[in-house]
Amino acid sequence: MEESVSSVFDKKACVQCEALINTSGRFCPACGAKQILTSELSLESRWLLLKQAALFYGIYILSCSVSKFVSFFNTLFWDMVFEAVLWITAVTFFADRWTENKRLFVWRNFSWQKLAAYLAIAMIGSIVVHYTVGWLNIALFSKEAHYFIFARGNVFYEMVVVLFTAVTPALFEEIAFRGYLLNILLKVVDAPQAIYISAFLFAIIHLSFISLFWLIPFAIFIGYVRLKEDTLWYGICFHFAFNLTACLFELL
Repeated sequence: MEESVSSVFDKKACVQCEALINTSGRFCPACGAKQILTSELSLESRWLLLKQAALFYGIYILSCSVSKFVSFFNTLFWDMVFEAVLWITAVTFFADRWTENKRLFVWRNFSWQKLAAYLAIAMIGSIVVHYTVGWLNIALFSKEAHYFIFARGNVFYEMVVVLFTAVTPALFEEIAFRGYLLNILLKVVDAPQAIYISAFLFAIIHLSFISLFWLIPFAIFIGYVRLKEDTLWYGICFHFAFNLTACLFELL
């Protein structure tokens, strides 16, 4: 938060020691390793990265589409099966580039104050979205939308809802989109474009037109946090707090 947006976008990790350096730097001031600039990647290398990202996203969008639009799969059991497919996809693609991605699990310069600020922003944002979406549903469709009525009063189902709505999306969606996909895009386009593209793709997989107005800013903000903090953990906590707040509104 204390850094400007431009200064965050101008940073990258050293290919050898992973210290943060200027994007245009050809050598790391910490270890002296020569850097590979995005502009120096061959067209063939970029195309290969894009094909890998397309395969990853294809699995995601296909799984989400089938689980939502094919009535046969509209059960709790199949929801869990498709969730498992998405988890495996996220972990597999992220682990395939583990050497460069593992640094994102290091919580650098941890700050309780900073974490509290991100959590507060997430909860306030979730409350605003909750009431805005509720108003839109009434204004456009003349009805309220409640997704977890079946779980109210049943502790087991409430725990399942929290697990699959707050815990697992916060972990696996961040690994997938702010971990794997954003890192791939950073090798092909500049940082602002990578954040915007990954945010748009993230919003699309939710297959909810009415939710695009908040999903895209939500993903842009977490993408910015991921670059600024150089770790996935603040984004995971932010994502969890946002979704958990939404869950509590529905369950309580």
